[in-house]
Amino acid sequence: MADSRRTEMTKLLFRTALIELIQEKPFHKITVKEICEQADLNRTTFYLHYSDLNQLLGDIVYQLEKDTSEHFSSSNGKGDDVENLIRHLDYIKDNKTIYKALMSSNLDDNIRMGIFQNMLSGVSERVPEFGSKIENPYTYTFMIFGCGSVISKWISNGFDMDSASLARLLYDLCAKPREKAVPRPVNRTRKTVSI
Repeated sequence: MADSRRTEMTKLLFRTALIELIQEKPFHKITVKEICEQADLNRTTFYLHYSDLNQLLGDIVYQLEKDTSEHFSSSNGKGDDVENLIRHLDYIKDNKTIYKALMSSNLDDNIRMGIFQNMLSGVSERVPEFGSKIENPYTYTFMIFGCGSVISKWISNGFDMDSASLARLLYDLCAKPREKAVPRPVNRTRKTVSI
């Protein structure tokens, strides 16, 4: 039991060190040596727990997803979609340090958007089908990455909108029925270019 607690405390120190350093410089420029100095632990201890910095970052993302999931499973889940979204945005605000680090431009776009993809993965169950089975996955991807980008912008702007206003905006953007695009006529005549 004591070993388990010690291990978790050590991992927490490494996770905290990486979160602090990501706010200062790009992830790919951070070294294991810097992580160890920031955590006040040695390299041997680092390699007992992680094979490299990517594994440490993966641990941070996993822990965030686990904590987020536990937070929402412990809530009663009652209320409409906007209320649930407000709770989610409030949770992000309450955990702003880690979200600011993970949404900073110092991390790869794929990592940042992957976090929101997992966070908003239930969107397809709540949104009506907009078109064919071929179109729907693209629509949901657009909504997830659109919402993720908006939330990321909100975080980088220092939470300049209150959670309720942003939740309403996101909900309205996602809930508006998609208008069928009118196909444009294809111009089949070729232009001749003189040389």
